[in-house]
Amino acid sequence: MKYKEVNLGELVSFVSKGIPPKYIETKSHNTIVVLNQKTNRNFQIDYSLSRLNDLTKKKVPKDKILVNNDILINSTGVGTAGRIAQLVKVPELTTVDGHMIIVRPDVEKIDPLYLGYALKAQQAKIEGLQEGSTGQTELNRQRLLNDIVIQFPQSRELQQKISKLFFSFDEKIENNKKINHHLAA
Repeated sequence: MKYKEVNLGELVSFVSKGIPPKYIETKSHNTIVVLNQKTNRNFQIDYSLSRLNDLTKKKVPKDKILVNNDILINSTGVGTAGRIAQLVKVPELTTVDGHMIIVRPDVEKIDPLYLGYALKAQQAKIEGLQEGSTGQTELNRQRLLNDIVIQFPQSRELQQKISKLFFSFDEKIENNKKINHHLAA
């Protein structure tokens, strides 16, 4: 079995910080969901903590509207910068604020789900890429792309087998959490 090792930058088609939103409280056809650092915990996105951007006051560039398999990384703050989550399926029109980085896998080069798990496995190293003074730390995007090395099987089929196995574990864990919640209620 042959493996490749390349810098993250070689495996992504798009990397960008989010938008500076103009928040609004009421959902309408002129709003888009905005994910922020609070929504990204334990390798998952919690939409219940998201906010809304008023599209009449702040447009969102098309490339910053999230798509399936986008990987989201918190980019600022001690204790939060470096947290990673992957949106396998985007449930509604969504973007991120300026404190998160969108990493979009290049599907021609790697299985997107595999890349998500490979990055999650390196979260501690990514957290170490913070720079700046205490409380005002910022994740260095260029170092993220250059210093994070992804090792992956050359076989796309094997990448998919590995990522599907991890995904099935995640689904089982999520189902068990729901069962426990219902039992506790």
